[in-house]
Amino acid sequence: MRYTNLHTHTNFSDGAHSVAENVASAVNKNMLSLGFSDHSYTPCDPLYCMKPEQYEPYLRTLEAAKKDSPIPIYAGLELDAYSQDDTSVFDYFLASVHYIIKDGVCHPIDHSPAQQQTCMRDAFGGSVLDMAKCYFDILGEHVAKVKPLFVGHFDVITKFSLMPEEDDAYRTIAADTLKEVLKICPYIEMNSGAISRGWRKTPYPGSYLLEVVKENGGHMVLGSDSHNLNNLTFHFDESVELLRQAGIDHIAVFNGKGFDHVTI
Repeated sequence: MRYTNLHTHTNFSDGAHSVAENVASAVNKNMLSLGFSDHSYTPCDPLYCMKPEQYEPYLRTLEAAKKDSPIPIYAGLELDAYSQDDTSVFDYFLASVHYIIKDGVCHPIDHSPAQQQTCMRDAFGGSVLDMAKCYFDILGEHVAKVKPLFVGHFDVITKFSLMPEEDDAYRTIAADTLKEVLKICPYIEMNSGAISRGWRKTPYPGSYLLEVVKENGGHMVLGSDSHNLNNLTFHFDESVELLRQAGIDHIAVFNGKGFDHVTI
């Protein structure tokens, strides 16, 4: 099966390789197309993201890549909840959350286990459910506000296995948010990024959330959250099999304007 990936980072933000290197890898992998989605500028943490002055060269580089590439190339953006950007200049954007800002303190929630534990302790008095509720509230509000093409790594807060994913109370928080999100944006990313970095053995979202997607008319978009040209289609075959096991019979593939539903 030929794949596309809309969640690709380059050295314009925190990726390891250039646009050109990623395009060459995609062509070598016989991909259908490739979308770039470097991180939007987050004033609370400017270390990993694009700076405002990088947007123009980023888009210019992608326009040049479109002309030279034998496969379709799309200029996208991963829009964080704490970013303020003009998304109209991009072919698409995905919505995601990487931080919780509480009481004026910016807490990264997917950078390291220690930072997530600090957030839980300092911002929520050690309450894992309060932290989870805050994260999902931020994500739900973000999606409602910006109305993205798709939602990235829905439950990224589980990255370091600190969330009680088997707990009914936690699952209810996540599932209720997902149901509301699907009313606004029915396209949810199946993200294999944490697997490639050794943090998880299964992709986001959790398997019980795949049931919510199916039952509420949602669709799955494969994304590797690639920061390395070798990972553009990482775990995609396995992800497709997981979708089949969940009773989902298609994936959503971007065509430049919207999604085609491709049978798996």
